[in-house]
Amino acid sequence: MKRAAIAALLALASLSAQAADQVRNVAPFKTIDARGPVSLVVEVGKAHSVRVEGNQKFIDRVTTEVVNGELRLGFEDKNRNNVNIKDGERVVVTMPELVSFRGEGAGLMVLNNVRGDNFDVNYRGAGSLQMNGRVGHLRLNAEGVGEVLAKDLVAQDADVTFRGIGEVSVHAKNRLNASVQGLGNLTYYGKPQSVSRSVSGIGNVTAAK
Repeated sequence: MKRAAIAALLALASLSAQAADQVRNVAPFKTIDARGPVSLVVEVGKAHSVRVEGNQKFIDRVTTEVVNGELRLGFEDKNRNNVNIKDGERVVVTMPELVSFRGEGAGLMVLNNVRGDNFDVNYRGAGSLQMNGRVGHLRLNAEGVGEVLAKDLVAQDADVTFRGIGEVSVHAKNRLNASVQGLGNLTYYGKPQSVSRSVSGIGNVTAAK
């Protein structure tokens, strides 16, 4: 019985050592630039905060700084392209307003409750970018072998450029201007009144069924 209790305590201590989180003190920001093998969750409509979750080694490698109103997230590792993202390792950001987002890497990036007249997105990588909310004008530039899932980000107008072999979905109610280069597929929702499409390669631009 005593040995079992000791083993349980050691297991709990090991778990405590592995799992942690750290709140970063940063200046206010309206835009985000995230790069590296980092999973990211952004909650728009809340007070500014940045929290890094994971084991201590992961936390120590995640860099955060604000430059001219832009939150820059990075990952310090010479072999960062070979880093495996583990469950529970992520960065959670809350902010009142998100004006633009730039993402590059192989992790899962989620932008929740995006609101505003204009929203600019540049994404490059082999991961997944998921967005939801409602905006007036979406400008999206995607590149790589990953996916951009924005069917739940309702835009009145959308200008989308996609270069790569992945998947992109968008939602436009009024106007869609779509350009696909390469082998990628772009699917649009919302039944926009005006659709302009340009395809170079064997990719396609299609309406959702």
